[in-house]
Order: sequence, then structure tokens, then C-alpha cells
Amino acid sequence: MGVAAPDEDDTTLLAWTFGHLPDQRAVAGTNTTKCYSKLPTVQTYAHAFFTWALAKYGVKASRAAGVAGAVGAVMPDVPAFFGAAYLWDERNTLPREKLLDAIYFSGPFGATGSALHSVIPVALLLVLYRVLNIGRRDPRKILLWFLLGWFGHTVVDFLTHADDTRPLFWPLLGWKWSSPVSYYNPLYYGREFMLVEHVGMLLMVAWLLLRRRRARKAHTIE
Repeated sequence: MGVAAPDEDDTTLLAWTFGHLPDQRAVAGTNTTKCYSKLPTVQTYAHAFFTWALAKYGVKASRAAGVAGAVGAVMPDVPAFFGAAYLWDERNTLPREKLLDAIYFSGPFGATGSALHSVIPVALLLVLYRVLNIGRRDPRKILLWFLLGWFGHTVVDFLTHADDTRPLFWPLLGWKWSSPVSYYNPLYYGREFMLVEHVGMLLMVAWLLLRRRRARKAHTIE
């Protein structure tokens, strides 16, 4: 990923909606701001893919459970989509930093995003799932995997966000932690993380295709 922000045109808001606020750092003793962009929605689709793979092929859950897990893993980022749509007409009038801050934090969908990225609501729902024995009415574990996908998203974001952190225990605590590893920012091993992340997905896809091919060949022989 380059260090220069994209040009401000109609595609900028879409590309940056699922990116990050610029990392404010002094460069060579100046007050220069370096803006780091990333692949659009990279972490969102990675959340979905790995959760689906874990459910479907890791613990052998049902297909519906895998899909539910992927949906749950995407859900915390949904407010950013709505925030971008809501602020679409402001894309060429607001400064980029203010625009991104409004999408993620201070805008009408910021509080919802913080709530969905907090471990508190999803942890409470998982506790209720257990205490109320909802599993009896969830034989294919669809609801369980939806909650696990959501929970996994909050934990992974907590561990991979260095310069755009959210409070993990919102609204009870405002405490934040800056991870030494970022999933996109090259100042925090972002390139290495993205390489491992995408190579992992490619290897998983290759394994699934090979597995399907062998299954079809075995079926043909029979």
C-alpha cells in the first residue's frame, strides 16, 4: 500500500470508508501528516472468510452455521457502510480527516459502530445463550455462530488496530489499547500482516478447490 492518500473524487469515500484515519506522525522533524490507505474492506471480508472456514471446515458446523458466522463477522462494520452513504454528499466539502472521523466515530452511526465493536453486548448475549439453554432451540447452531462471528470480530480488531482503536468495554469503560501490530498500517507491520492474511486465504481457497476436485474424482470412479 502506498503512503499517499487517493485523489478526492467520487471513489475516494468508498475506498476510505473501510480504511483508516490518517496516522499523525512527525516526519523528519516536521509536522507532516502521512496518510496510509489500505485495500477497501480488507478486514471485513477477511473476518467473514475465516469465520466461515472455521465453522464449516474447522468444527464441521452446518452450512447455515458457516453463513451465519460470516454474517456475524461482518456486522460490526455495517455502520461504516451506512455512515459513508449518509455523508456521501459531504465527500468533497469536508476535510478528509473530519469526514472519516464522522463515518467512524462522531457521526450518527459512530455510537452504533462503537457498540458493535465492544465485547460487552455480544458477551452478554453469549452468556444468555448459555444460561437460557437456547442451544436446544438452535440445533444447527445458527444463532451461536452468528454471535461467535461477531465476538471474533471484536477480539481480532482489538488485537490488530494500532492507530484507530475503539474501547473494547464500551460503554462501561473508555479504556483503549493500541496494538503493536496493525492490519494495514506499514508503521506497525501492516504490510506483513496483510501478506500473511491474504496468503492464508489463498491457501485455504486452493485447499478447498483441491478437496472438491478429489471428491468429484472419487465420485466418478464409484
